[in-house]
Amino acid sequence: MSRRAARLALALGLALSAGCAHRQPLSDEPRLEQVVLGEARFRLVYWPEDEAVAAQVKRALAEAAPKVARWGGLTQQVSVTIHPTHEAIDAAVGQKGFEWLRAWARYDSIELQSPATWGPLGWRVFGGSDRQVAELLAHELTHCAMYQRGAGEWSWSYKGFPSWFSEGMASVTAGQGYKRIGPERLWRFYEARLPLAGAAEGISGARARASTGRLSEDGDPLSNPGPLFRDSYDEVYGAAHLAFEFLLRRYGEARVRDLLERMRGGLLFPEAFEKAFGLPVKAFEDDVRRSVVWQGWRR
Repeated sequence: MSRRAARLALALGLALSAGCAHRQPLSDEPRLEQVVLGEARFRLVYWPEDEAVAAQVKRALAEAAPKVARWGGLTQQVSVTIHPTHEAIDAAVGQKGFEWLRAWARYDSIELQSPATWGPLGWRVFGGSDRQVAELLAHELTHCAMYQRGAGEWSWSYKGFPSWFSEGMASVTAGQGYKRIGPERLWRFYEARLPLAGAAEGISGARARASTGRLSEDGDPLSNPGPLFRDSYDEVYGAAHLAFEFLLRRYGEARVRDLLERMRGGLLFPEAFEKAFGLPVKAFEDDVRRSVVWQGWRR
């Protein structure tokens, strides 16, 4: 047996011996800690079995928090709750069937599945690295900063942030472009769904319709991502990252901060977007989609 194989066998043996550890009953009382990082304030909630993970999360927060400063930073304390199992975070956020889900952000809170359970089957052997935890928290803290800068405690969920904006902003801020699919794969996604029923118009006409989002009821990564989240996660997040980068290249970061200020002043996203960027949201989405469908990325 090679040394590498021996190490793997040992790790798998440990995993099997601890395989059901994540299903053991939790201690009754969670632990609470206050964490202050400059002007950013956090309330960390975890159970005793995740004491080492809490230390890892604190290190990750110190790395992640400064990244949201480009959007104005956090204005409110954020509670970070470390849930010991995937089932626990599902219950906390009211979602099921999204096995890739590791965290969920709201206005002033983040629900986090314990990084110790990010490995196969939730075993507490192959956990998340410091880099992975810091990256994920930078993503989630961007959501919090966006809600806090663009809304209030009672209005953030009604402001109409589109998925491509919120997820794209978080993905770009966290530097997650390396894990997103590129424009060629998005192009293939659209090509496979071209509305060719009216064959007389030809492929050019079909692409013209596709560039305006007229594909099918199965959803669109930009304008109607809901039906795609479960089975086309990569396309939704890839389109969001691409769209937000497109926005920054064309208009710059100052316009994004202006948009959030206008929303904080009372506007909903569509109206604030048009005032900040000078065109309707749909027109911008069509521009992004057109650049993909007509392969502008090849130039």
